[in-house]
Amino acid sequence: MGEIEKIEKTEWQHASWVSSLGKWAWIIGIINGLVGIIWAIYQIIVLTALWEYLPGAYVPTTEIWWIIASIVGIVISLLIIKPKFSNPCGEKDWDALYSWVLNLGGFNIPWMFVWGLLLFVFGWYGWAGLAVLIPAVMLIFAGPKEYNWSSGEKKAEK
Repeated sequence: MGEIEKIEKTEWQHASWVSSLGKWAWIIGIINGLVGIIWAIYQIIVLTALWEYLPGAYVPTTEIWWIIASIVGIVISLLIIKPKFSNPCGEKDWDALYSWVLNLGGFNIPWMFVWGLLLFVFGWYGWAGLAVLIPAVMLIFAGPKEYNWSSGEKKAEK
């Protein structure tokens, strides 16, 4: 009996670090966005100061897009990642993360992947996205349970 109790009380082998990284993913997203905004503003200031020495006219279009993308990353981190991903990770509520799916024609895509990829795209050098994608990959492919890729709905055959 002691051995059975020991097995029931054991935790998923990656639970501690996946939980920690996932819990802090939203803060990493905010910091990443702030660094992106600060870097873009720095670039605008420096390049504007050097404008008379640069060939052609300087228009800060790239930097403006960095600022917009960083703001989008911060919003995603606050409104989506914190309540839907980081809070369940911190509580080790793996079932909540497994059930957070986008169903496309009977195929379950984990929302963690979708939002992690969006943060990767809108984050400064993708660090914020990795803070979501690494725990998501571990949960889906090496997690405490097998992930169910299909919703169980079968289409009627003709």
